[in-house]
Amino acid sequence: MKTLPILAVGASLLSAPVLADWHFRGTPNQWQAASMTPIDTNHVQTCQQFQQGDATGGPRFKIDRYGDWAESYPVADFTVAGNQSYRIDFYTDSQTILTTPVADCESPSYAQTFPQLYFRGTPNGWAPTAMTLVDHHTWSLLMDFDGQTNQRFKFDLTADWSQNYGDDQRDGVLDASGEDIFTPIQGEYRVTVNDQTLAYSLTPVNPCASDCAEPMMLGASYQPEQTTFSIWSPETSDVTVTVSGTLYPLTKVSDFNGYTDVYQTVVPGDLHLAEYTFRINGIPVRDPYGKMAEPGTGNDKAVNIVMDMSRTEPIGGWAARPALVNREDAVIYEVHVRDFTLDDSAGVSSGKRGKFMGLVETGTRYNGLKTGLDHLVDLGVTHVQLLPVYDFATCDGLPDSDPCYNWGYDPRNYNVPEERYSQSPTDYEARAREFKTMVNAFHKAGIRVIMDVVYNHTYAKEMFESISGRYYTPTDLSGTGNSIDADQPMVSRMIQDSLAYWVDEYGVDGFRFDLIGIFSHQEVAQWGRALNQQFPDRNLLLYGEPWNGYASDPKEAQRVRYGTTHQLVEEHVGVFNGAYREALKGSNDDTRTGYMFNNLGSADAGWSVYDGLRGSAYDPEDSRNGTWFRNFAADPEQSINYISAHDNFGLWDKVFLSLSGNVVQNSSHQVLALTPPANLDDAKRVVNFGMGMVLTSQGIPFIHAGDEFLRTKTDNEQMNVPEAWNYGAHGGTHNTYNAPDSFNKIRWHRRAEHAATFNYFKDLIALRRLHAGLRMTSNQDIANYLSVSRPDAFGGQLVTGHITDPKDTHDLFVVYNSGNNQTISLPSGTWTLAADATGARNQTGLSGLVLVEGTAVTVFTQTR
Repeated sequence: MKTLPILAVGASLLSAPVLADWHFRGTPNQWQAASMTPIDTNHVQTCQQFQQGDATGGPRFKIDRYGDWAESYPVADFTVAGNQSYRIDFYTDSQTILTTPVADCESPSYAQTFPQLYFRGTPNGWAPTAMTLVDHHTWSLLMDFDGQTNQRFKFDLTADWSQNYGDDQRDGVLDASGEDIFTPIQGEYRVTVNDQTLAYSLTPVNPCASDCAEPMMLGASYQPEQTTFSIWSPETSDVTVTVSGTLYPLTKVSDFNGYTDVYQTVVPGDLHLAEYTFRINGIPVRDPYGKMAEPGTGNDKAVNIVMDMSRTEPIGGWAARPALVNREDAVIYEVHVRDFTLDDSAGVSSGKRGKFMGLVETGTRYNGLKTGLDHLVDLGVTHVQLLPVYDFATCDGLPDSDPCYNWGYDPRNYNVPEERYSQSPTDYEARAREFKTMVNAFHKAGIRVIMDVVYNHTYAKEMFESISGRYYTPTDLSGTGNSIDADQPMVSRMIQDSLAYWVDEYGVDGFRFDLIGIFSHQEVAQWGRALNQQFPDRNLLLYGEPWNGYASDPKEAQRVRYGTTHQLVEEHVGVFNGAYREALKGSNDDTRTGYMFNNLGSADAGWSVYDGLRGSAYDPEDSRNGTWFRNFAADPEQSINYISAHDNFGLWDKVFLSLSGNVVQNSSHQVLALTPPANLDDAKRVVNFGMGMVLTSQGIPFIHAGDEFLRTKTDNEQMNVPEAWNYGAHGGTHNTYNAPDSFNKIRWHRRAEHAATFNYFKDLIALRRLHAGLRMTSNQDIANYLSVSRPDAFGGQLVTGHITDPKDTHDLFVVYNSGNNQTISLPSGTWTLAADATGARNQTGLSGLVLVEGTAVTVFTQTR
C-alpha cells in the first residue's frame, strides 16, 4: 500500500481568502450561491447551520460549480439532519461530499484535550516543533526521519518539558513522563497523536524512494507506465487477457515469490480504471486477485478493473490505529452494514442508510439517544465484526431501490468492496475510498474492524472451475454445493494473499473465518504466521467456526476442530466456543434450554460452565481430549465466547420462544404456533444472566448487533404472531440470510424501550475493561490466579470464581447462580458488590455470608 502526502488542515474553516469557483446552495441560504473556501487544489469547504428545510422538503443542499446551476452535485439534493451545523468538505476531482457535525459555525473547531502538542527528538534536534490539530483530538505533523543511530523522540505539551510523554511499554500508547521512543525508520513520516486515547502512529508519506512498484502478486499489478497481468493456470497454456477491448496472449513464466504455473503479460501505458478479462481456453474468468469489478457482470462477462490503489486513500490520511495491548482485551460486536442504519430511526442521512458511510456517521440520534457509531462507542466495544463486505453474488448490480437482501455468504470477488454498500458503486476510486474511510472512521472512534471472510466456498463453482478444478474439494464440505481446497498450495496462497491485502490496503484489524473447519490446521497456521510476521505490530484477531457444513470429511483429523485448536496457539488463531454457547442457552433453533434458563441438565450439572468460566483451558494431560472436547484453548484468546450470532435464533428470539408455551415447529425450525411468555421481566433476566457470563468469563466476548436492546428478527417485530417468525422454505427468524429488511433491519426505538438491558451490557463491558483479572492473558495465569468452584452442596446450581490476578488493582469474586436466591460465604476480608442482575452496583463493607440472587451473575471486588 502506498501512502500519499497528506495536507494538514488546521482548525480554522475560514482560511485563505482565495476566490472559489465552487458554491454552496441549500436551505440555510435560500439556495443562493455562496462561494466555498479553497483548502487544496481539489478540496473546498464551508460551514453551514441547517434548520428544518423549506416548503418543498427537509434540510438539504447541493454544490454548484459556477454559481449558475450549469454543473452541480450530487444529482439529487444531499440531505442532512435539521437543527445541526455541519462542516462540508467537497472534493472536486471525485465529487465526494463529506459532512461533519460541529457545535456551531461561528467559531468552528475540533475537540481537543491538549491545548497544544509539540514533537521533540533527534530528527529536529530536540527543538519543540508544534503539531497541528487536524481532526477531533487528533494532532499531526510531517517529520523527516534520518535513521541515525539511537534515533528517538518524545511529545511535549508545554515546550518546556514540564509535561511530556514517551512510551514505557512500547505498545503505541503514550505514558506521562515515559521513556524516549526509539525508531530506526528513515524518510518522511506523518506523526499522529490522539490526545484522548494517547495512541500514536508513524505513517510513511513516500514509503518507496526509487522503485515504487507494488510487490509482484497475481492479478493486475499496476504501475504508471505499465500493468502486469498474471494468473495461475495449472492445466492449460491457452491463456489471454482482454484489456480495454484489445486481446493479449499470456506466456508461462518461471516460478517466483512462491508462485507456480503462472502465465503473464505486460501491457504498456497508464491503465488505471481500464477494464480487463482473463480467458482460459477462450472462456472468460474472474480474476481471483481482482481489486475491483464492474457491478452486474457476473461470470459470463467477468469484467475486472485495473486499479492504482494509491489514489484511493482516505481523505486526510490514516488515523492512528486504536491500541490493543492484549488480544484478550477485545470485546467484539457483530453487525451487518445494511441492517445497522437502514431504518429511519437510525437518524442517518438518507443517502448513507445501509451504506459503508452510514455505518460511521456521527451525531446520529433517536429521541436523543445515541445510534449507529456513537452507540457503539457508548456501549464500549473494542471491535466491530462486519458480516461479508467483499463483493458477493446475490443482489449483484441491482439498483439501490431494489429490496434484494442477503448476508453475503456467497462470494464472487474476494478482494473487492461490495457495491451495494457504496454510495458510488461505479466510481471505482470512490468505492474503495469509502471502505477505507469507514475503517478510518472506526479507528478514529477507538474501534478496530474485523472482516467476516468466506474463503471456504464460492457462490458457485463457475467462479473458479474454468480456471482449474483444483480450487475445489472432490466433495462439498460446506453445504453450499462447493468447497475450497486450501490443501492445494496455490489456492492456500491465494487466501493468504487476500488476507494480507485487506490488512495492508484497507487497514482492517482481523478476520472471522466462516467455516474455518473446512481447512487443515496446517494451512491456517501458515496464514496466521504470514500475517503476524508481515504485520507484527497489529495484534490481529483471527478466529472462525471450527466445523464444516455437516459433511463427512476424509481429512477430519487434520482439520480445524476443538481438538486441533491448541496447535494454532503460536499463530494466535482462535475459534468460536460453541460448547460453552450451548451449555448456556441449550439448542440453537428450538426451545431446549441450558444453564441460563436454570436448566442444569444440558450444562452437565454446571461442569461445562465451570470450564467456560476458566476460558475452556486446554490440558494436554486430560484423558477426555478429542475432536470435540470442550476444553480446547491453549491460550484464553483462542476461546471466542458467545450466545448468539447472525445465524440461528437471535438472543431475544431464543429466550422469548423458549419461555413461550405450546410451541410447535416444523422440521425446518419454523414456528407454527406459540403462546407468548406471561412475564417478559423473567425473559429479560435470562438475557442478562447469559450475557453476564459471557462478559465475565476468560477468553474474548462476542455480541451480536441489537442483543443489547433485545432485537428481534420476527417480521416487523410481531413476536406474538407465529407467521412473523417465518420466511421462505428454510428462512425465517432462525436464518434470515435472504429475508426482507422487515425481518433484519434494526429499529432504534428498542434502545429507548429496553434501556435497562442496554445499561446492563454497558456496565458489564465497562467492568470487564476495568479489571485485568477478567481478561487474563495465559492459561498459566488462569491456573495461578483463578480458583473456580462448583460446590457439591448446590448440585451445580452455583459456580464461583475467585480471581487474584496481580496485574489487577482488585481481587474479584464472581458468582453464577442458575436457580433460586442463595446465601454464600465470601472469601476472607471486606468486599464491595460491583455488579448484580441489574448491572453496576457499589455496595461496600460486605463480608461473611451474603445473599446472591438467582438467575444472575454477581461480582464482588476487594481492593488490595
